[in-house]
Amino acid sequence: MTKKETPAAGDAVGARKERKLEHLLSVAAGLMAEQGYAQTTIRDVSRRTGYSLAGMYYYFENKEDLLYQIQHRTFASLLAAQERVVAGPATPEEKLRQLVDNHLVHFSRYASELKVCTFELQTLEADRYGTIAELRRRYFKCVASVIAGIIGGSDPAAVRRYTLLIFGMLNWIFMWYDPARDGDVSTLGEEMMALVAGGLPGWQSDRARKDGV
Repeated sequence: MTKKETPAAGDAVGARKERKLEHLLSVAAGLMAEQGYAQTTIRDVSRRTGYSLAGMYYYFENKEDLLYQIQHRTFASLLAAQERVVAGPATPEEKLRQLVDNHLVHFSRYASELKVCTFELQTLEADRYGTIAELRRRYFKCVASVIAGIIGGSDPAAVRRYTLLIFGMLNWIFMWYDPARDGDVSTLGEEMMALVAGGLPGWQSDRARKDGV
């Protein structure tokens, strides 16, 4: 076996390819988040990264495959972390807090990717669409199972509504979140959990006001 054929050398080559792919996906996601999928070309990514156009096609069949790989990597890595939380021994309340924190941390690292995932799911076709849609369904079920553990599973419609309300808060923060104004995502997570658990700070129900509480 030659030096080039050793397992260690093969692992190093594989690691370099993985780092290059990660860089290409990150740059592509940034371009798509900035100017839209329709306006972004593989040539744009090639120019921004300095890699040859021919080299780009080593990693991606076409632009849709590029979009698919962005979405798959983003959802699969987040889902793996969230499913580990749900499978753990914590209480449903503790699990929900960890799910929210994980999502926000993931967002802080991959804001462009999550923006692309939010706006461009319908752009994918056939099997690629189906694969990503299944990852999203698994993520929904992951959170819904925790919500059911908190409120009880006797009302599936309520579980669905509360789960979608939480995703509504999580999925659209890229529209307004500014670290300079809004602080660290950990603080944002605490505020979201306070809102979920107890309502708006200072809020009193009509009954409480009438009772003078």
